[in-house]
Amino acid sequence: MKKKLILFSAITLLLQLSLFAQQYNEQFIDSLVQSVSQAQVAKGTKFLLTGYVTSTAEFTKTKSSLSAVGLTPILLWKPNDRILVETEFETGFTGNATNMELGYADVSFYVNKYLSIRAGKFLSPFGIFQDRLHPSWINKLPTFPLGTGEDQYGIGPISEVGINFKGGAQLGESKINYSFYASNNAQLITDPTNPIAEGTLSYGNMDVQSKKLTVGGRVGFLPFSNSTLELGVSYRNGYVGDTSAAYQNVNAKLYAFDLSYDNQLDFLKGDVDIKAQYNKSDVSNAWYIDPSNPTSGNLYTYNNSRSSYFLQAAYTPSMFPGKFLKKTQLIFRYAGFTPPTNAIGLTDMKQYTYGIDYWFNWRTALKFAYQSQKDNNVFFVQLAVGF
Repeated sequence: MKKKLILFSAITLLLQLSLFAQQYNEQFIDSLVQSVSQAQVAKGTKFLLTGYVTSTAEFTKTKSSLSAVGLTPILLWKPNDRILVETEFETGFTGNATNMELGYADVSFYVNKYLSIRAGKFLSPFGIFQDRLHPSWINKLPTFPLGTGEDQYGIGPISEVGINFKGGAQLGESKINYSFYASNNAQLITDPTNPIAEGTLSYGNMDVQSKKLTVGGRVGFLPFSNSTLELGVSYRNGYVGDTSAAYQNVNAKLYAFDLSYDNQLDFLKGDVDIKAQYNKSDVSNAWYIDPSNPTSGNLYTYNNSRSSYFLQAAYTPSMFPGKFLKKTQLIFRYAGFTPPTNAIGLTDMKQYTYGIDYWFNWRTALKFAYQSQKDNNVFFVQLAVGF
């Protein structure tokens, strides 16, 4: 009996010591984290974790699936009043794989109220969609407009790797903003095994080498004092061929024109939001391997000029009675793509998207949309939450 009592006392003591050690470790770690955080705050730094979460389901005649789930955290760090560090990580689950990509990572230095300079990987100021509208909690529809992605229909990059000068100024009652940059070059795709992509541009390749950097920018003009209307023009120019003799002088010039209008109209008893963008790409003459017989050595060329566009209109009955109507939004988007003449595998494409959104708050939306694109008709349901 005495041995049992001693054994029980020893076990009890060991448990108490273990619990004490665990509690001590947790308290020590908590105090360490708190002291480090306080030290950072004391230095005058500011840190913010923001971003958005997206869950999308799509339904067609042949399949129904939860097609994409994504978490996009954005880290903002401001060590002082003049420097801002921002990083976006795009994570998503599609099929049976989890994907992670660096959306952007850059450092900005605020020179004055008219100019800031940033360097790194940043969203491209080519038009307005990628730079301002693409996040799911801002984009009013579950999909991107035709011609704004980096696929065979896309014109213009999602992001740039380089240095960017941006700012704005007041011009009487009007305003102007600008964003100019020098960045890595795009790369001309010449692979004959992928004829649809042959002649298109690939962006964001850190290994691309060329004689000069790409230069470009956008200028926006807001003519009215209430900033309801903005007109913008973008330009991008750079070499896109590799260093071989056949492609080293191939050049691409890209243009974009955009429009934004957002205003509350009394005669419609609601808010009207209109966005539009036209993109054009001109790639200088280049010879490509004939994809119908890639081993023959036969070459062909064509006028590599293509364009894309979209027009989107959204209406919110904000002046009607009832909270439900004020949080409901009707959207229509029309988009199109015009391929180069004689390009292999590409044809004119039109896209129609009809949507209804319900906004629980300014950064959380439940979206329903029907999209028609040639023979591909899809119904989407998406929940987007910003945080």
